[in-house]
Amino acid sequence: MRFRLLAAILVVLASAAAARAQATFPPETKNAALRYWAALAKLQEPIVDDDATMNLLSAAFAGRVEWDEKKLGPLLDSNLDAIRTMQQATKLPECSWGFDYRHEERTPGWFLMRAGRLARLNAYEGIREMAHGDSQAAVNTWLAGLKFAQDVSRGGPVIVALVSGAMFLDSLQPLRDSARRRKLSVEEKKALSAFVKAMPEDGFDWGLAWGVECATGEQALQMLRTSSNPTALYEKEGLSAPKRGLPPTTEEIRAYEEYMLAAQSALREPPGKARARADNLESKLRRLGEPEQLQATNFRQSNGTRVQIATQREELMQALASK
Repeated sequence: MRFRLLAAILVVLASAAAARAQATFPPETKNAALRYWAALAKLQEPIVDDDATMNLLSAAFAGRVEWDEKKLGPLLDSNLDAIRTMQQATKLPECSWGFDYRHEERTPGWFLMRAGRLARLNAYEGIREMAHGDSQAAVNTWLAGLKFAQDVSRGGPVIVALVSGAMFLDSLQPLRDSARRRKLSVEEKKALSAFVKAMPEDGFDWGLAWGVECATGEQALQMLRTSSNPTALYEKEGLSAPKRGLPPTTEEIRAYEEYMLAAQSALREPPGKARARADNLESKLRRLGEPEQLQATNFRQSNGTRVQIATQREELMQALASK
């Protein structure tokens, strides 16, 4: 009897030891957005004491003056944790932000503001690293900025694409300027050239953003069409209701969809070629009813940002190819 009791105790102790031996961390996420959320939560408001300091920061970004560590370094130090967390997230293979646009969810304005601010701080950090003689760190920082901009653009409507486009330019410009000033090594230029060649000419899929915009706009217009009081839907959002065109008809909603899908198709052409379709698309936009025009997005603005990205990308490639 005692032997059986001792054996049972040993089995229990062995099981407990095995359980302890199996203790481990959960699998690491592959979703970069989860890390990006953490970076945005860590972001601190940069402390700028006066306009002169802000002007100095802008001049350093544009390359008109050298980086002043004493005056400008502290502006980045308080946000280095957020910057590093964002950079680590860019190494993950997936990015899903979790916004449910099918159920009328919108991209929060604070999210776009913080993402844009973090991208600009990251660009400043690359400029500081380059000023300190660490060109490899600077290139890695700006490449992380490009990846961050691409990830922010994923799955969002047009406003997200426009913010992502501005973020993209924040990293593309100092890369181009550094290549032009021959601050990059042969190895850095080779790696950077491979990255830039692999990316889309305009940075990311702008047509996808217009597809989301079209779907959410059509959903809103259908709600107006079937509502017993469409004016109240505008008042609920704190907006002034259109004076004409409520509720929209099925034909008017179809005309909205035709415009948006035509713009989406144009945005999947090269930016220069798409520019030739701007006048025709603006004509379609002007013919829409007032509620539809309020839901529609201006094509020329999106394609203008695409042209800027494509131009700077081409200038960067030329600078990298020069001897």
